[in-house]
Amino acid sequence: MDNDQIDKLLHSYISGTITPQESRQLEAWGDESEENRQILDLIEGHSDLGSELSRMYRYDKEQVWRKVCEEDRRYMRRSRLVRLLRIGAAAAVLAGMLVSGALLYQAGERLDPNRNRLLTTVEPGARRAVLELSSGEQVFLADSVRTELSERNVRIEINGDEIAYTASEKSGKQAEEAYNTIRVPLGGEYSLTLGDGTRAWLNAGSSITYPLRFGSRRCVTVTGEVFFEVAPDSRHPFVVSVSGVELTVLGTSFNVMAYEDEPCIETTLVTGSLRVAAEGEETLLSPGLQAGFDKSGGGLTVRKADVEACTMWRRGLLVFYDEPLRSICRKLERWYGVRIDTSSPTLDGVLYTGMIKRHATLNTIADLMNLTNDVVFTEDGGVIRVVRKSE
Repeated sequence: MDNDQIDKLLHSYISGTITPQESRQLEAWGDESEENRQILDLIEGHSDLGSELSRMYRYDKEQVWRKVCEEDRRYMRRSRLVRLLRIGAAAAVLAGMLVSGALLYQAGERLDPNRNRLLTTVEPGARRAVLELSSGEQVFLADSVRTELSERNVRIEINGDEIAYTASEKSGKQAEEAYNTIRVPLGGEYSLTLGDGTRAWLNAGSSITYPLRFGSRRCVTVTGEVFFEVAPDSRHPFVVSVSGVELTVLGTSFNVMAYEDEPCIETTLVTGSLRVAAEGEETLLSPGLQAGFDKSGGGLTVRKADVEACTMWRRGLLVFYDEPLRSICRKLERWYGVRIDTSSPTLDGVLYTGMIKRHATLNTIADLMNLTNDVVFTEDGGVIRVVRKSE
């Protein structure tokens, strides 16, 4: 079948007018290649992200088709194949959606190479960090590093991309007064299990400082972005200090984001309960809520959170809902370890809703943004610049 026939079949499917014979033709087309199957899986909600896509968009097929037609009228100059791929993506996730895997790669390969001008291939971040012991000694952490250390009768097991602490009965007070720090560089991520069984995932450009063994209170200090699954212990509260904000929990899971270049410190609760205190203010969160502390003096606020958008980074995805392009680019800067200039006033009001697979190259993501929302990525002197394409 040629592209005109496929266009017609997709139109019939999305508009709900497809006949049994056309449905069989569409399925046969889907079986012809992995790329075709990716498109059908996305449209039908059967991809590995299908349930999340359905929850995010709750899309109406007729409404989606109208959006696709509007896009078609704007981009008639593009090749039929590129337009077909856009229809496949847009039908599943509305205009502006970024999806992962082979479909993204194939679409990126077929774009007009003159639209984006990135001179180099920007690879994604990797699991790496630096462990600083209480003695000042530094240990590089990466997938290939497997070793065991001992400090003040505490066993430190390093197994690739994770590190775990086990305190012996002999460790005592000296272990409570000795601190380790894990620092994750830009373009990195890492995870660890603390001595009490609490798990922590560190995003790019983040750090966590903690005692080798916890005392009456389990206290840690973090910078950047960290997701916690706190081991329950009703007698020993778990306290996280971050840039003047104190978070107190007994057993729960939550995400805290406190990068220096972000205007707010955001704490998003997934399970359990969490007390947030900052500059004399205090609030108690329940699951699904987010506390924000405005660094410019706006105090504490509480709102309903898009939990997936705040926590899916640790599962290899960036998820965003009507998020400004500039905010997304700050995340891309940290993960890819590059400088992205978004100072152009043409970007005011540019919003995206969708997903980005963190382990795709930045070039692939830039190509899809270029296709869906008319933004152009260029590179000059090691700096990536983003502007809105002129109409």
